[in-house]
Amino acid sequence: MKKLLIALLLLGSCTKPEPIEIITDDLTGRIYNDTTLTADRDWMLRGRVSIMPGYTLTIEPGTVIKGRSGTGANASCLIITNGAKINAVGTPQQPIIFTADGDDLPRSVRGLWGGLIILGDAIGSFPGEVDRVQIEGIPANDTVGLYGGNNPHHDAGILSYVSIRHGGSDIGEGNEINALTLGCIGDGTIVNNIEIMGNADDGIELFGGSVNVENLLVWGCADDFVDVDQGYGGNINNVLLVPDYVANNVLELDGGEGSYNPTFSITNCKIEYHENNRMHFRGEANGNVTYTGNVNIVAEPGTNVVVDTLAVINESVFDWTYYKNY
Repeated sequence: MKKLLIALLLLGSCTKPEPIEIITDDLTGRIYNDTTLTADRDWMLRGRVSIMPGYTLTIEPGTVIKGRSGTGANASCLIITNGAKINAVGTPQQPIIFTADGDDLPRSVRGLWGGLIILGDAIGSFPGEVDRVQIEGIPANDTVGLYGGNNPHHDAGILSYVSIRHGGSDIGEGNEINALTLGCIGDGTIVNNIEIMGNADDGIELFGGSVNVENLLVWGCADDFVDVDQGYGGNINNVLLVPDYVANNVLELDGGEGSYNPTFSITNCKIEYHENNRMHFRGEANGNVTYTGNVNIVAEPGTNVVVDTLAVINESVFDWTYYKNY
């Protein structure tokens, strides 16, 4: 009897566990309340989703946010409007992931959804000395895309331990969305430990503002990896850029489009080798770059960028990323 009982217990222990049901909730349209995205389910962006001024989006560690595939009017993206906030704080063990509907895709799969756009009222440099303009990637008739102001200490919240993958869809001819767009974000905002993978447009583009970015990894993107424009005046430090054959520029650096033209800096930047590697300094670019790597530099007349090759990067801070575990 004992032998039979043991056999039955062993047989019972070999039964397959019940499959885990993944719950998905949809996010749509304009959101006029404080909202928390929890890690107990996936969240699907359906079209342009905007957190409106005065409200905060909180995202728990380990949460996955997916963008519905589509282009044009059907492109999905998340917009933190000028006056709203995002508190997306992951951990090395539980990063927050923005991706397409269908993760674990090769890095060469790009442009399936839009990206993350955060807008503020820090200082930008625009044609005609205007204070506010419309962000690229959002149709001109959608007022949620307005950014710019005169508040250098603008605070849009926190973005930490966040991975953004497979974005960059077209909303119109030649108008793609960057993986991470920061439009006039001030130095009261915290942005650190960011991974960007497989975007069809730029990895990260900073339009004006004074926000500082710490520990940035960009790989497998099809256009520029890091792009600064419209009088960006902050610092981007400890950067790892991993290009492939389709990349345009690893760094595309521009200055102000009006009279305001502060100094930016990109420090401790490592650029992995590819034969097409290029830094491009344009227009009124005004800043400093410290890097290591084999890269061609193209500087247009009128630029003022000081370059040295004494960068020292701490790669261990990227151990949590998909890139390091790919």
